[in-house]
Amino acid sequence: MTNSIKSGSFWLVPCVVWLTCGCGERGYIGPVADSQAAMEIRKALDTSSGADGEGGAAGAASSGTGWATLKGRFTFDGTPPTMTPYDVTKDLATCTSNGKPPLQQTLLVDSATKGIKNVVVFVRKAPRVHESAGPSKEPILYDQKECVFLTHVLPLTVGQPLQLKNSDNVGHNTNIQGKKNGLNQTIPAGDTVSFTPQKEEALPAPVNCSIHPWMSAYILPRDNSYYAVTTEDGTFEIPNLPAGEELEIQVWHESATGPGGGLVLSTPEAKANKWSKKGRFKIQLKQDETKEINLNVPETAFRS
Repeated sequence: MTNSIKSGSFWLVPCVVWLTCGCGERGYIGPVADSQAAMEIRKALDTSSGADGEGGAAGAASSGTGWATLKGRFTFDGTPPTMTPYDVTKDLATCTSNGKPPLQQTLLVDSATKGIKNVVVFVRKAPRVHESAGPSKEPILYDQKECVFLTHVLPLTVGQPLQLKNSDNVGHNTNIQGKKNGLNQTIPAGDTVSFTPQKEEALPAPVNCSIHPWMSAYILPRDNSYYAVTTEDGTFEIPNLPAGEELEIQVWHESATGPGGGLVLSTPEAKANKWSKKGRFKIQLKQDETKEINLNVPETAFRS
C-alpha cells in the first residue's frame, strides 16, 4: 500500500480484499483501513488544527492557573514640556475661557512627579479572561465642553455604549476614525448621541471634530478590560491578569515615535523586559503576584 500525507491532504490506496463466499464466489468488501496510515493522518490533523492567527493557538488548553496584577509608572527623563494653546479659530466665545484657548494635551507631564499622563497599556491577546475583566454593558459618558473632549484617551470594551454628549452651545461633529469602528455624526448643541463599538481595535482610534479641527482625542475598544491609561503621576494598574502564561503587552502614546504610536524604549529597565521596536514587551506573572515596573522615558521617545 502507498500512503502519503502532504500539506494537510492525504491519499490512501486501499487494499482490495476478496473473500471466498459460498459456492466459490468472491465478493468485494471495499477499502480496508491501514492502522499506521490512520495514526499518521490523525497526527497531521491534530497538528494543523492547533494553528491560529496572531496571539496564539485558539482552543489550546491553558497551562496557567490563577491571577496576578501588573502595575507601574512612566516618568519623563528630561525637562517636562510646556503645552501650547490650541489654535482656536472660530466660536471664540464658546471655545475659549476668559479669552484664552485650551492647552494642547499631546504630551502631559506632571511638573512635580514627572509622571507621563495618557500612556495606554494593554494586553494584546489574553489566553484567559477573569470574570471581572469581561465585556461591560455599562454606558460611558463622553462629553465635549469648551470645544475639548473631556476624556482625552478612553479605553472601553466592545459592545459598551458611548454616550457622546455636547455640553456646548454650538454644534460639534464627532468623527471616530477607527479601522474597524467608525462614526461621523453631527451633535447639536446640548444634545447626546449613542455609539457602540462592535469590533476590537488594535490601537487607539482618533476622534476629531470637523467643525472645530483642533479638537482631538482617542478611544480604544477591546474585547476585555485588560487595559489601563496612566494618571497624572504616570501610574497604572491592571488587575486579575492570567498567571503562569506569557502575556504580550502593548504600550502606546499619541506622541510616541514608534510604529502606530508604540512607545519604544531602550533603557535598562525596558531591555530587562525585552522591549520590542513596536512598543511591546512580554511578561509572565506568578499566581497572586503584584508585579511592578517603573520606566524612565527619554525625551527622544516622543515627537517634539
